[in-house]
Amino acid sequence: MEFLKKQWNHSSNADVEKVKHLSDELRMHPLVADILLGRGFKTIKDIQSFLEPNLNNLRDPFQFRHMNLAVELLQDAIVNNWQIIILGDYDVDGITATALVLDFLKSCGVEKVDYFIPNRIKHGYGLTEASTDILLERNADLVITVDNGITAAGEIHRLNDAGIKTIVTDHHLADADLLPSGIVINPNHPECEYSFKKISGCGVALKLVMALRKSLRKLDWWTSARPEPNLRNSLDLAALGTVADVVPLLDENRIITYHGLKVMNDNPRLAIQVLKKLKKVETITSRTLAFQFAPLMNAAGRLKDADIAVRFLLSNDRQEAEEIAIMLDSTNAERREKESEMIQIALKLADEQKNNRALILVSPDFHEGVNGIVATRLVENFNKPVLVLSENEGKIKGSGRSIPEFNLKEVLSDCSDLLERFGGHAAAAGCSLIPENLKAFRDRFIALCDERLPVSVIPKLQLDGTLDYPELNEQFVKQLNRLQPFGEGNPEPLFSVDTPEGPFSSLKQKHVKWNLQGNVEIIGWNCSETFTNSLPSQLAVNLGFNEFQGKHSIQLTIQDIQI
Repeated sequence: MEFLKKQWNHSSNADVEKVKHLSDELRMHPLVADILLGRGFKTIKDIQSFLEPNLNNLRDPFQFRHMNLAVELLQDAIVNNWQIIILGDYDVDGITATALVLDFLKSCGVEKVDYFIPNRIKHGYGLTEASTDILLERNADLVITVDNGITAAGEIHRLNDAGIKTIVTDHHLADADLLPSGIVINPNHPECEYSFKKISGCGVALKLVMALRKSLRKLDWWTSARPEPNLRNSLDLAALGTVADVVPLLDENRIITYHGLKVMNDNPRLAIQVLKKLKKVETITSRTLAFQFAPLMNAAGRLKDADIAVRFLLSNDRQEAEEIAIMLDSTNAERREKESEMIQIALKLADEQKNNRALILVSPDFHEGVNGIVATRLVENFNKPVLVLSENEGKIKGSGRSIPEFNLKEVLSDCSDLLERFGGHAAAAGCSLIPENLKAFRDRFIALCDERLPVSVIPKLQLDGTLDYPELNEQFVKQLNRLQPFGEGNPEPLFSVDTPEGPFSSLKQKHVKWNLQGNVEIIGWNCSETFTNSLPSQLAVNLGFNEFQGKHSIQLTIQDIQI
């Protein structure tokens, strides 16, 4: 591991009296109280609501624009036995949203329901011309998009002209010129007043089935032969999609993820049982979802077809589930190997552009399904916006990642006349263009970087406090764990500590480890060479518990260093 030089910022300490009051009131370690106050929780009520997420605090799904219309149309489709097709996305958010809606409609007694997830290479992202062709061939009466569709104005028009009804559910940012007509459920639609804009695509799908279940209840649809589904059992899918899509784990996303993790740990569906066994997981956390389960689901959409992941999540056959899990794990290993090869090529290309404020890397050797991951690695390495583009059959297509100071979606929008297609978020987006436009696109993109980026961009690392080793105890770590699930918007607390004076052990000539007093240990993964060359003065660490070979310890994991 190479550590990019960062500016360490310590969170400003909250008012000492407020910290003491909160600490006394909730019997909480002062440093944990300080973290909560520093993250914007000002009252006892706010903090209790955060620490104990309640499903009753989920908003009414009918607050979404067009939710009433969507439910009325779905009721007609269910009662009249229409052919319904769910059009998903090939990432985890889209896969889980597809599985969630499909599972719910089947529990409603719908017999003529199917799904289609476009192949990344053959069809492109979401509702494209190619995927529209497939839907027309399947003679759908109703198409429901999940986690896509907000920019598919032309394709929705084409389906409607063919007599196919549509419901678009999405959460991506809307482009005024590309908004589809008809029923659109998206918190980021300019006319939608739903107050929480950061919900995931799978979260929007969950809201749709919540509204539909309530509406069907009023129709006396649920009977002893067709019992009303308990949507708590669908929260595991929503949690997986939410964490994988890196939306802020606050507000409704936190409630969904918190309870989804409880379902996974207390009453896991077959697919989760199989994944736990395959990855040797005891307790599932948001980190498990982000770094162990989600990559397997994503691998299917990156290198093969994502529909196999939907089948896996809904499987009730253990042999089938185990076989698919092994295949997904193998595909993910293949993805890692391809990623490693691409990074070597990308680093050589990046060296040729090292004086540019952004990197636009193009190669026929780049695999479209892995471009986004490689872009992420390069942003971590260079701290500048990166586009990784595959050149194949006269097309250039790929993914980009950015830094907080630069809105990638806005800049692509300002280059839209040179692009065939683009979309995404401020931090992650994709685009396609013809080779003839590459130079003009590169020149304008770099010019916009020069115009909008500060002269010097030093990455910042936000620390939650400073720790002394004697204050480390199990009670403190348990209280920190109450802040879980961790993720975007609610990062795992990060502390600075002095580097221990004693020597470290080298594990497998790659990792470093200190064993301190009692049951405290410090681990640094893949940084043995860095520490051998120069021992840092301070470490930035996360805290947690580690269980290994029957030994229970408090583990400090190194995330950054200061020389």
